[in-house]
Amino acid sequence: MSTAPDARLGRILGGRYHLLSVLGHGGTGTVYEAEQTGLSRRVALKVLHAHVASSPGAVARFQREAMLMARLQHPGAAHVYDFGEEGGELFLAMERLHGETLDAATFREGPLPIPVAVDVVTQVLEVLEAAHTLGVVHRDLKPSNIMLTGELSSPRVKVLDFGLAQLMEGWLQPRITAAGMVHGTPAYMSPEQCRGETLDGRSDLYSLGCVLHELIIGQPPFPEESPAETMSGHLYRPAPPMRQLRPRLEISPALEALVLACLAKVKEQRPENAQVLRLRLRQTLTESSPSPQAPRGEGKKKERPLPSTAPAGLEVPSELPVGVLEAGKASPSLAASTALAAVGFQVVPLSEGAPLGDIRALVIVPAPGSDGLELARKLAGTPQAPPVLLCGEDDLTVMTRAIEGGIYDYVPLPLDPLELCRKVARALRARR
Repeated sequence: MSTAPDARLGRILGGRYHLLSVLGHGGTGTVYEAEQTGLSRRVALKVLHAHVASSPGAVARFQREAMLMARLQHPGAAHVYDFGEEGGELFLAMERLHGETLDAATFREGPLPIPVAVDVVTQVLEVLEAAHTLGVVHRDLKPSNIMLTGELSSPRVKVLDFGLAQLMEGWLQPRITAAGMVHGTPAYMSPEQCRGETLDGRSDLYSLGCVLHELIIGQPPFPEESPAETMSGHLYRPAPPMRQLRPRLEISPALEALVLACLAKVKEQRPENAQVLRLRLRQTLTESSPSPQAPRGEGKKKERPLPSTAPAGLEVPSELPVGVLEAGKASPSLAASTALAAVGFQVVPLSEGAPLGDIRALVIVPAPGSDGLELARKLAGTPQAPPVLLCGEDDLTVMTRAIEGGIYDYVPLPLDPLELCRKVARALRARR
C-alpha cells in the first residue's frame, strides 16, 4: 500500500515481458501484470524478491515451482507459461486470473453458506488429487492462496502458489527443504509440519480442514494470539466442536465429524487421500437436512464469533491509539500506517525514544538490514508496556525468537495489510 512507485514498472523483463502494474506481494516475490510482447498476451509475472533470490535454496525452490506447475495441467491450478532469469532476477509467467482471493471474500462477507464452503473445498481437492498424483504437496494451503472467479454463490476455484511444494518421499528429485526446517503459515499448518517432518498429501488435507473450518465458523480452529500458541494448538489441543462455536447454524454431525477427522493429530487417522475426502464431503450435503442460512452480509453482524475471536476488520476499536514506530529509515512504515488507518484505526506515528503515553498497541517496523528485535524486546519489557507487534523477515525461526522474547505478535514482510489489521485488532482487544 506504499505510495512509492515500483522501479520495475515499465521495464521489459527477459526481453519479452513488459511490466504494467503490481498485482500483489507475497512472501517469496512480487506479482505484476505484464504483456508478453509478440503474442500480446497478458500474464501474471512473479518476480522473486532479491533477499529471497540470494538464498541458493530459495532459488532452487523457485525453479522447481516453475517445472512442477508446468506439469500440473488442471483447470483449477494457475497455468504456468514460462520462467527465466535476467540480471539475477528470477521470474515466472503464469495465467492472468481475474477474481479475488478467498481471504478477501471472507474478510468482506464473513462465513460462507455451508454449500458454498463445501463446493469451494471440493474444487480445491480436485486440484490436490492431480498434484498428489505427481508427487507434489502444496504445503501452504490457506484462503489467500485460493482464488475465486465468477459469482460468490457459485465460484470457480484456482489454487495458487505451489512455491512451498515439497516432493513426496520416493520422488526421484532430492528434497530441497532440509529436514527440520519449517515452512508454512501457522494457522493452517499440520502437526507434522509444525515439527518440521517429512510431509505427504495428508498434511494438505489437514490444512484444508483448517480452511473449511474458517469458511463455516469465521476463524481457523486455533485462532491464538501468537504463532507459537497457534502451533501449540495444532500439536497438542483438540479442535473445538464446530457446532459449539456456531450453535445457531445447523451444521450436520457428518460434516462436523469429517472436519474433525481432517484435523486429527495423527495423519493415519485422517481421510486416506484427497479423492476420499472429496467424495465424503459431497456426501455430507446429501445427508444433511436443509440448513437455514443467514442472508448475505448478516453472517458478519450476527453469526460471527464474539469480537475476542472474530477476524479483524469486523470490529475496529478506533478510539484506541495504535503507535507505529519507524526504527531508523524503514520504508515499509508508510504501508503499515496506511493499512491501519484505511480501516479506521487511530494511528500515531512514533520515533525511537518517544514516550508511549496512551498507546494501546505498538507496531515496530525495522530499518532494512535490521530485525528490530532488540528494540522490540526492550519496549515490551518496560512497565505497563502495550502489546508490541514486530514486523520482520518472513522466517519462522526469527518469528519464534521474537515470540520467545516477549513480543506479542510478529508480522512478516512484505506486509499483508489484512494480516496486520487482524493482529492489531487482537492486540487491542487483549489490552482492554
